[in-house]
Amino acid sequence: MTDDFTSGNALITTPDGKVLLHHREDIEGIEWPNHWSYPGGMREGEESPYETARRELREETGLDVEGLLPLDVVPFGDHDPVAKRLYHAVVDVDPARLVCREGQELRLVPLADVQAMHVPPHVKDYVRQLEGHLRVGKPRVWAVIDRLHGQLSTHCEATGQPFLPMQVLKLQEEAGEVAQALLGVLGSNPRKGYSHTMADLQAELCDVIAAGMVALRATTPDAASVLSDHLAGWSADGGEE
Repeated sequence: MTDDFTSGNALITTPDGKVLLHHREDIEGIEWPNHWSYPGGMREGEESPYETARRELREETGLDVEGLLPLDVVPFGDHDPVAKRLYHAVVDVDPARLVCREGQELRLVPLADVQAMHVPPHVKDYVRQLEGHLRVGKPRVWAVIDRLHGQLSTHCEATGQPFLPMQVLKLQEEAGEVAQALLGVLGSNPRKGYSHTMADLQAELCDVIAAGMVALRATTPDAASVLSDHLAGWSADGGEE
């Protein structure tokens, strides 16, 4: 699912609820001249969607954001988010450090103000959808994983341990704790009896999932896309192999 796209685009929001927009040039021959839109642009060479979005963001704004996460949206009209991939990240942007290398201006705009601006209809719709994602905290999951990866990676460097093998071992340890919790829920251990609740089992399952996500993040900064594409493959094939 990395070859059927033409552009990579980045919606960057700040912790205080603003979105980074750039004012496009007012010239003929470009899409949406003189409109406000998100940073992004065309694929170069054999780039992945993530690589395109990250490069375009860096070139247009000076921001180099490793933790871009794929933003799945409902298509608006004839706009194709499969061909024009969208990514998102929450970044504490310092306006003084922004560098406007393309277009007329860069601006941090309150999310609520976007709908009244001169913005392409599909961008307004995708910003509205992003607001919904932010309200329920969906993008925060991978942001937490990215932070955990950084902390654990730093610890492994300090102790001279290989990070990925250690994280896979951690995943195995967490899986063992899930099995122990299940035995406790079922009361299968005569000595311990019903020693765990369903909430305990759920917590252990969450630990396994998180450990697996951190391990996946150790293999690529674009772990979210890898998981998303893998699950999409299940849907296409009719289920897990």
